[in-house]
Amino acid sequence: MLIATHDGSFHADEATACAVLTYIYENSQIIRSRDPLELEKADIIIDVSGINDEKHFDHHSKDFKLSRENGVNYATAGLMWHHFGLEYLKKIAHEFAIENVSPKILEAAFKRIDKEIMIAVDLNDNGQLNSYLDNLIAPKNKEEQEIFDKLNAFYLNEPSIPYLVAMMNLPNVSAQEQNRNFQSTVKILRTLLQNAAVNALYTEIGIARVLELYDGSEILIIHERLPWSSAVREHFETFKNCYLAVYPDRKRGWRVQALPYSPSNRFKNKITAPKAWCGLNDEQLDEATGLKGTIFVHRSGFTGGAMDYETNLELAKKWLKLGDRA
Repeated sequence: MLIATHDGSFHADEATACAVLTYIYENSQIIRSRDPLELEKADIIIDVSGINDEKHFDHHSKDFKLSRENGVNYATAGLMWHHFGLEYLKKIAHEFAIENVSPKILEAAFKRIDKEIMIAVDLNDNGQLNSYLDNLIAPKNKEEQEIFDKLNAFYLNEPSIPYLVAMMNLPNVSAQEQNRNFQSTVKILRTLLQNAAVNALYTEIGIARVLELYDGSEILIIHERLPWSSAVREHFETFKNCYLAVYPDRKRGWRVQALPYSPSNRFKNKITAPKAWCGLNDEQLDEATGLKGTIFVHRSGFTGGAMDYETNLELAKKWLKLGDRA
């Protein structure tokens, strides 16, 4: 597979697109040019040519109008994900031996990668970022507009993929050096995207399992290491009656953790541990709670734990009764 894109300064959209394509087509090569004759030697031409068909993909052309349901227009990264994302994820699932990848899980992981990676890259490239946010947030007065502008300025230098790729364009280098930088950037993005895809698949498998386990009560109890917090944030209404999660700790024992107050405010708890417990460990916490085998409660009161499941569950029940509800 021979992939062609433009030369000169490179951007996150075509670099990310090349990371997608070169993973699917392992023996592929990338050429960078603006010479139409040179470009046409390729099997697929992206982000250049002004043409859109089964071989050419250029979101800059005047006739290109493909956009998502949320109104975000496709740039080259999202466009390649739109066309090849499911194929990419199937290959990831096979090569990383990920089991239980149903069509529903594939579709959910596909949407997750688009939402968490491709949309940000596309918005940055297609010049739509400010107008999209204007429509999404719609400042109603001068004060709100000033806050909006400050946040925009703050996020300009956020170390996101577009920013980091831009920094790979070194000043005062030759065309040959620029091409080497581009190839290096694609390799880095390949690794990042592969790991993101593995995480997306496992996250969606885990979310499905959490939703299956939850019984609608005030305590979510799970006996496996699962992405329960992602399940809560993304299905918040499902967990409207739930205040605490009980789950096995990564290192030792068991944990209790308060659910976030809202999907966007994860640092505010639905129910904070009793103040008398906060910041205590081991014997001191045992004495404060009347239990044996507790480990800690974080000083902010969002999480705590015990060595065994039964003690941890009792800790959660007392927390539910005595804690401070938002």
